[in-house]
Amino acid sequence: MKKNSQIILDDLNLWTKYKKGLCENCEGLCCYMPVEVKTVDLIRLKILSDFHLELSQREQIKDALKHSAVSRYTPSTEKFTLTQKPDGSCFFLDSQKRCSRYIDRPETCRNHPEVGPKPGFCAYQTKSHQKA
Repeated sequence: MKKNSQIILDDLNLWTKYKKGLCENCEGLCCYMPVEVKTVDLIRLKILSDFHLELSQREQIKDALKHSAVSRYTPSTEKFTLTQKPDGSCFFLDSQKRCSRYIDRPETCRNHPEVGPKPGFCAYQTKSHQKA
């Protein structure tokens, strides 16, 4: 990811007020932010199964952390963080920069940008900015 993109992600003052249709020509920088998920999201993503709801939280955490898509668990928030690829993108982002699990995506992705670091705003960057 280009340096300019990281600056946009890091500086919330550079974020754009979200409006319908903005995603159509966006580079998708939201897919380069860490994604925090709950156990129900991991079940939807088929990383865990419904059976895990019957297990202790400790067992759920242990099994989730065995999956390459899950990088860590944060006890204070009771959330897991999905793994990011070396370029910073989401584990589930494909080579065309499309979500490979869109139908099963976590709540945090479904609700972006209504919730997130700056509710109602997104790290918008046009695709034309991504020139090599």
